[in-house]
Amino acid sequence: MSTQVIMPEPRGSQINWSQLSLVAVGGLAALSILVLLGMIIWMSLRTGVPGQPSDYSLKNYAAILNDPYTYKVMWTTLYFSAVTIAVAVPLGFIFAWLVERTDMPYKALAMSLLSIGILFPTFLKAMGWVFLLHPRIGMINIFLMQLFGLTSAPLNIATLTGIGWVQGLTLTPLAYVMISAALKSMNPALVEAASVHGVSQWRTLVRIELPLIWPALFSAVIWMFTVAIAAFDVPGVIGMANNIFTFATAIYFMINPNEGLPRYGLSGAYGTIMVGLSLILMIPYFIALKQSHKYQIISGKAYQPRPVELGRWRWTAWGLLGLYFTLAFVLPLLAIFWVSLLPYVQAPSWQALSTLTFERYTTAAFDSAILDAALNTILLMVAVPTLIVLICAAVSWIVTRSKLRWRVALDAVAFLPHPVPNLLFALAIAYLALLVSNVVPVYGTIFVIMAVYIVCWISFGTRVLNNSMIQVHRELEEAAQVGGASSFNILAKIIVPLIKPGLIYTWIWTSLSAYRELTMAVFLSSPKSQVLSTYIWGQWHGGGLGDAAAIAIMMIAVMSPVVTSFWIYARKQQQVAGSA
Repeated sequence: MSTQVIMPEPRGSQINWSQLSLVAVGGLAALSILVLLGMIIWMSLRTGVPGQPSDYSLKNYAAILNDPYTYKVMWTTLYFSAVTIAVAVPLGFIFAWLVERTDMPYKALAMSLLSIGILFPTFLKAMGWVFLLHPRIGMINIFLMQLFGLTSAPLNIATLTGIGWVQGLTLTPLAYVMISAALKSMNPALVEAASVHGVSQWRTLVRIELPLIWPALFSAVIWMFTVAIAAFDVPGVIGMANNIFTFATAIYFMINPNEGLPRYGLSGAYGTIMVGLSLILMIPYFIALKQSHKYQIISGKAYQPRPVELGRWRWTAWGLLGLYFTLAFVLPLLAIFWVSLLPYVQAPSWQALSTLTFERYTTAAFDSAILDAALNTILLMVAVPTLIVLICAAVSWIVTRSKLRWRVALDAVAFLPHPVPNLLFALAIAYLALLVSNVVPVYGTIFVIMAVYIVCWISFGTRVLNNSMIQVHRELEEAAQVGGASSFNILAKIIVPLIKPGLIYTWIWTSLSAYRELTMAVFLSSPKSQVLSTYIWGQWHGGGLGDAAAIAIMMIAVMSPVVTSFWIYARKQQQVAGSA
C-alpha cells in the first residue's frame, strides 16, 4: 500500500512541531491576558510611580474605602447604569418583538437601521447631544429660550439621567440582538393557543412571551450593566466637563490629573474593584444562560409561526423606529455638522446661515497631525484583525480539535477579557510599558495600542471561531492525518477554508471596532500615536468644539464607505454561516 512508504518518525516529528507552534501561540495569548490582569492587582498594592521602589500594602484600598468620593463615584456609576438599562433593554425588546413576532413591513430595512450604529462611534453621538441639549450651548435650548423668553435652559443633557439616556440609546442595538435571538427561536404555539381562547395580545405578551424569554432579558440586563460600568465615551464627553464621574472617568482623571503625578496605585485599586464586580455579575449571567434550556419551546424547521397582525399599528411601529433612529443618529450627526460650519455654537437661524464657512475643513485637510492619525487608524484596522484571526485560530484549534488536558483552562482564560472592562487592560499595559521603558521603549507608541486591542478582543474571536470549528467533522482531519499531513497543514488547508465565513466575520468586526474605539486608545495614545478618535477627543477636551466637530464629520465622510462595505459583507458572511 502507498501509505507504507511514509516514514512514521518524520511524520510524527512534523506533527509535533506544528502542534508546538500552535500551542506556543495559544499559550502566549493566555499568558498576556493573565499578566495584564495580574498587573492591575500588583499596581493596586504599590504606591508612587512606576520604577520607584515601593512597599506592598493595602494602603490604596484603605484610602479609597475611607474616601467619601469613592462612594459618590459608586452611586453615580450605579445610577448611570440603571438609567442605561432602563432605556436600552425596553427599546431593544420592543424592536425585537416588532421584527420577530409581528407582520411589521420592511423588516430587512428595520434590522439595517438598528445595526447601523457601527458607522457612528459612540463618542460622536455624545458630542452631538452636547450640541443639542447642553444648558449653555445646546441649540435646542438656545432656540427654546429665544422663542419663549426663558432665562434658563429648559433641558439639560449634562446630568446623570441625560448621560444614561444617551448611553442607553447607543446600546439599544446590542439589546435588540440579544433579545431577538430568543424571540426567533421560540415556538409561538402557546401564544396561538392563548389567541384561540380569546386572551388579549397584551396579556399574552405579559403572561406567556415574557416569562418564556426571561433568561434572555435577564442576560441582557446583566450584560448592559457590565458595559455601563466600564463605559467611558459618553460619561467622558458629557460628564467630565460637568464634574460627573463614573468608575471609568474617575480612573482616567487619576491617570491624567490636572495637577500632580498620576495615581497609579489608586487607579489599580479602583480597577481591581471593577474586575471583581464584573466577574461577580457574570455568575448570574451564566446561571441564566444555563437555565435557558428550560424555557426553549422550539419547533421543527418546517413550522412557520403566524406573526401578530399589527393592523393600523403597523405604521405606528415604523414611526417608533424612525423616532429612535432620528434621536440616536440623525439629530446628533446634523448637530455636529452644523457646529462644524459656525464660528461658535448657535441655533439655526437666517443670521447663522450668513456665517457658515468651510474654513475648518480646508484647514484640517492639510493638517499633518490629522493625516498621521488617519494613517494610524488604518494601520490598526488592518493589523489588529489580521493578528486576532491568526491568534484566535490557534487558540480555537487547541480548544476544539486537540486533546490537551488544559484546553478547557485555555478557553476560560481566553474568555476573561469579555467580562473585564477593557479600560483596565489599557491601564495595565500602560503601567507595564512604563516599567520596561528603559529596556523596551514602547510606551506611547502605536504598538502598545495594537497590543491591548488584540488582548481585549481575543475573547470575541475565540467565541466565533470555536463555534465554527466545532461544526467541522473530525473525519476530514483524521483522513488528512492518515495521509501524513501535519496539524498546521490540516488547519491551513482543510479547517480554514471550511470556516472561512467565521474568519472573515471576525476580521471585519474587529476592524470596525478598531475604527470606532476610544476608551482604550485615550489611555494609551501620545502625540506620536494619535488615532482619529483620540485626536477628536483631544480637540474636544481642549475646548476646540468646532474643530472637533469638523474632524468628526471628515472621519465619518471618509470612513463611512469603507465601514459600510465591511458591514454589508459581514452581514452576508453571517447569513452564510447561519445557513451552513
